[in-house]
Amino acid sequence: MKSNHRVTITAQVNGTSNTGVTWSVNGVAGGSASLGQICVVGSNPCQTVTNGAVLQADYIAPGAVPSPDPVTVTLTSTADATKSASAQITVINHVLVSVLPGSVTLAPQAVQGFTASVLGTSNQNVVWQIQGTACSTAGACGAINALGTYTAPSIPPTPDAVQVMAISSDDTSQSGIANVTISTSANILTLHPSSVYAGAAQGLTLQVDGSGFAASSPGPGSTLVIAGTARTTTCTSALECTAPVTATDVAVAGSVSVQIQNPSGTASNVVSLVVAAPNASDAVIALSSSAPTATGENIVVVDPTTAGVSVPGNDVDLDVAALGAFSAANNSCALGGNPIPLVRPASGTSTADICLFSESGFDTSMTYTVSGPGDITVISKQPAGLGIIHLTLQIPATTAPGARTLFIQNTNLDKTAASGALEVE
Repeated sequence: MKSNHRVTITAQVNGTSNTGVTWSVNGVAGGSASLGQICVVGSNPCQTVTNGAVLQADYIAPGAVPSPDPVTVTLTSTADATKSASAQITVINHVLVSVLPGSVTLAPQAVQGFTASVLGTSNQNVVWQIQGTACSTAGACGAINALGTYTAPSIPPTPDAVQVMAISSDDTSQSGIANVTISTSANILTLHPSSVYAGAAQGLTLQVDGSGFAASSPGPGSTLVIAGTARTTTCTSALECTAPVTATDVAVAGSVSVQIQNPSGTASNVVSLVVAAPNASDAVIALSSSAPTATGENIVVVDPTTAGVSVPGNDVDLDVAALGAFSAANNSCALGGNPIPLVRPASGTSTADICLFSESGFDTSMTYTVSGPGDITVISKQPAGLGIIHLTLQIPATTAPGARTLFIQNTNLDKTAASGALEVE
């Protein structure tokens, strides 16, 4: 503990009704100014404790490191002087702060958690800061929050050395540091998509985000190596590259290696595009007002295969933007945002024509199904122009009333759901 600081010590006496104890420091009753004092808990100035039925007291360290160090605080039973217990206390000159990990190399935009340990005080609170030669501009060296979570900058500073500092809240003159190096070589941080289902029939565009890439213009640019094969690559900047993934690459479940190769011959870290096995069947998690939650359910979700090309303002993910009733007589579609009513016939079956639209475009190669026990079926699908699909549904008289969800899946096994899109009446 730090000089002039205090720590509370508690005694326990068993086997006798006489619970009195004698307190001493290195054999001196109640301690001394040079060894440290035994005081009434919280007393300031110190109210010295030597003996009696006081089973809890503060040890206050001296202003200078005692000799010898550590000191021994001994509690001796007044009922039986042969019975005692002791604790050793090391007194240090000042608070000592250490930071872990002490040294680390990070890619730009990487996130790293740091922890601080403060010796010499019970106050473990610290203030986190970043320092370095290139840190005069805000954000140039990254950022760190109050919990010690550091986020590296998107571009390595020059020089690329940064110090993460933890300053003791108890003694602001004392701090600890960790040395951080921001990598200047090619680094892959994220993939879009990062996972797909095995069996994607059309292939996809993979977008790689990171740092240290060579832009394609003016070139020469970096090359994405996918599954060990160099692909035709477009790098729009030092932070982003795209290249095609073929249907063969993701034909079976497993993982596909992805790496950036720079024109200089240096290579980035290797990351994996996860290829998950598609669901054999859809599971239903039943919820109700009396049981609104479910536990122990594992839900596996992959990214849409369009994640590498879908951007704000150009969203090509498989989403239902609008739906409505379709008039076969007029060959017209009344797109809207409300559920479509489906009227059950009195007997036999009837049909209903609906239409739906997505910015990515719906077509007849996709699979369209309706939730429930399979009572409502899609018996026809026809293109209606401009990414609109016209579906004909068959509705039996025995169809259960209530809201239904319309599911759409493309040949890349991307699947979307228009929840409550249909209302059986």
